[in-house]
Amino acid sequence: MLSIIKNIKLSLPNTIITTFVLILLIVFATGGLPARLEARIYLELDSPNLRRIPLAVAPLQPLYGCQEDTESALLGRKILIDDLEFSTFFELLDDTSNYLEKPKSCNLSQESFDFRNWSLIGAELLIKAGYSLNGKKLVVEFRLYDTLTGKMIVGKRYRGRAKNIRLLFHKFANQVVKSVTGLLGEFTSKIAFGGRHKNQPTQELYSSDYDGHGRRQITQNKSINISPAWSQDANKLAFTSYRRDNPDLYLIDFMKGKEYRLTNRKGINAAAAWSADNHHLTLMQRYENHSEITIIKAGSGETVQRLTKSSANQASPCWSPDNSEIAFVSDRSGTPQIYITATQGGRWRRLTRKENYNANPDWSAHNDKVVFSSKIDSIFQICTINPDGTDHQQQTYAHSNCETPCWSPNGRHILFTKKINGIQQLMVMDNKGHNLKQLTFDKMAKKSPSWSANR
Repeated sequence: MLSIIKNIKLSLPNTIITTFVLILLIVFATGGLPARLEARIYLELDSPNLRRIPLAVAPLQPLYGCQEDTESALLGRKILIDDLEFSTFFELLDDTSNYLEKPKSCNLSQESFDFRNWSLIGAELLIKAGYSLNGKKLVVEFRLYDTLTGKMIVGKRYRGRAKNIRLLFHKFANQVVKSVTGLLGEFTSKIAFGGRHKNQPTQELYSSDYDGHGRRQITQNKSINISPAWSQDANKLAFTSYRRDNPDLYLIDFMKGKEYRLTNRKGINAAAAWSADNHHLTLMQRYENHSEITIIKAGSGETVQRLTKSSANQASPCWSPDNSEIAFVSDRSGTPQIYITATQGGRWRRLTRKENYNANPDWSAHNDKVVFSSKIDSIFQICTINPDGTDHQQQTYAHSNCETPCWSPNGRHILFTKKINGIQQLMVMDNKGHNLKQLTFDKMAKKSPSWSANR
């Protein structure tokens, strides 16, 4: 269980975030902290001219009376810098600390250094951190300062196992983004995906951190496992498995350490997506000789509603942010296109009209846009569109297939697969199609990624 015991910045709410993998305790920050900066949002995310804020990350220093551990200090600082660069909100400044101030055991309060030195190099924000490593136990204290006012924006002290150093620094990076933008970062989220090795008949499910680190194998049933889907609280994972010679829908409850079979209707039970309240799942199921979209109870698998009734094939459903509508793919027009219908049923409205093959929609709860894959000049590319059909944008211009996109938990990034040297790898870019980054490099083909909320 991971708990935030105290948030020093008054404007942030008290929250409790759980994790089934790592055990970490975040305790009260030490007393005598400098005056806090009143609640302020530094970046307006809707601004058409969003600028990156110059930010410096000082090298980590051992806390008073603690021995230096250069490896941990360098790794922790790199994790923090990588996170903040990924966010696209900050301009990370070069390391100028060697002549700005002398490295020493640190008192992180503003009385221990001169803000003017940092302002002179253009830093508007400054992160200072100190650490203590005692055997397998790691303590890190963080401070985020506004160099122009000389006041602290947010401060945290984290305690955990040394092997969990990545989670520890990811947590503070989330707080930095939250403090500056009002939007929580993505850095403690998880990615789930299917993975298949060349010439192997099986496909297992895997998970990793948002940046590709910390990969773990989820399933080990030596079957074909597809379409992983995180619950909104990231504590459960729905997926389809052929382990019993039928593509049945399963559910893993990580908090209870249990796995259930939810549906075993003859034929396909796949491409599940969670409702915002985690009470229901929508998926594609076999009816007669084609697939339809249904809604089931997440707890029991009981069918609530058959949402579509058509002689065509329907697939890949996803919920609107308010659960009032569902987007899905249908070939009723002769080619796969994306449609939207109310969750209570009724008439469909066609969303996509460009290109002859559009599939794999995912609807963001934060920017109210639908991302999908579209076959353009014989190659699948990633596109986005508004739910009313306006602002259709092609986001990738690749020379090989880009498929199965999904949104990050705060809507700032898009995760998808791209074939590189014949192997599908995980890729991520921002929601404008910029800052493309490859997350995986090994020879295992990746399929159908799903991006969880922060854990």
